[in-house]
Amino acid sequence: MKHVLQISTLLLSGLALCASVANADNPNTLSITCGDVNATAGTYDNGHCSEGMVTFRGGSFPPDGVYVKVLSYPAGRLIDDGEYVAPSGTLTFTQTLVPAGGYTIRVSSDSSETTVYTDIVVYTDSL
Repeated sequence: MKHVLQISTLLLSGLALCASVANADNPNTLSITCGDVNATAGTYDNGHCSEGMVTFRGGSFPPDGVYVKVLSYPAGRLIDDGEYVAPSGTLTFTQTLVPAGGYTIRVSSDSSETTVYTDIVVYTDSL
């Protein structure tokens, strides 16, 4: 059982790294801070935050707005979706990611995901 958990952890870590690498040339990447919008500590560490509030920030988005969808990973259960404005192209939003697990954060042009600007997987650990 211990080896199965180690292999699972390696696979999940690899997926997180793939998401980061896939976004490396994308100007619409999101930085991640563990905590609410005012958090100054607890930056995203080794691909994980503790379960709870996680804040996302990014630039180069259309100022008239984007559509954000949050799904559980890998099940794809819809957690949250909605439209956000990005004044001067800067997007900032906070999601409560509970329970611990994986979440896909997708930022697109509209609810039909005509253009996907960024698509990342975030992991939260139990407190």
